[in-house]
Amino acid sequence: MTNKIKPISFVPRFFGAFGQFIKYMASGNYAARCQAISEGKQFAFEVEPTVITKEVEVIREVEVAAPILDTVNADGAHQLLQLLQQEARFIDFIQESIDDYSDADVGAASRQIHAGCSKVLKQHFTIDAVSTSVVNTAVENSRVEVPSGYDAKQIKLEGKVEGDGPYAGTLIHPGWKVTETRLPKVTNTESLTILAPAEVEV
Repeated sequence: MTNKIKPISFVPRFFGAFGQFIKYMASGNYAARCQAISEGKQFAFEVEPTVITKEVEVIREVEVAAPILDTVNADGAHQLLQLLQQEARFIDFIQESIDDYSDADVGAASRQIHAGCSKVLKQHFTIDAVSTSVVNTAVENSRVEVPSGYDAKQIKLEGKVEGDGPYAGTLIHPGWKVTETRLPKVTNTESLTILAPAEVEV
C-alpha cells in the first residue's frame, strides 16, 4: 500500500487534543467518524482489496473461413470481365475517377452500366435466392428459425451467437446462388487477358 498513517509524537498530540475536542463537540459527523476509528474500523486505503472471481458464459462468434484453392483458373474471370466491358463498359467506369463528376452525371452513367451488367448476368447465368428450409418462403425482415445443424456456407449468422442452436432471428437477406452458367466456349485463352483492345481512329 502507498498510504500509511504515521504516528504523532506526544507534544503535537497534547496540543492537538484541545482542537480535536472542540471539533468533536461541534460536529456530530466528525464525532461519528472518531467513534468508528475508536472501534477499530480501518480507512479505505488500509483494507486489502477483495478479489472477486465469477464464471461467465462464453459467447462465440461463428466465422466461416474462405475456401482455399490449390490452383486457380482465371480464364472464366477474365471472360466475365470481357463481357461486362463489352456490354456495360464496366472497366472504363471503375478505372476512371468520378470525384469531379456531379451526382446527376454519375447517376446517368450508372443507369447505362446497370442495364449492361444486368444483360450479361441474365444471358450467361441463372441466379436464384439461396434455397433452404429457413428462407424458402420467408421475406426480408421476417422472423425465421435456423436449426442447429444449419449449412454455414448458405446461411451466415450475424451478431453474437450463443450455444449450438437452434437460433431465432430476423432475415436480413435471402442470399444468392448460381444454378446455371452459360459462358461462351473459347479456344484461345491467351486473348482473355485483353479485356478491351486499344482503339485508334485513322
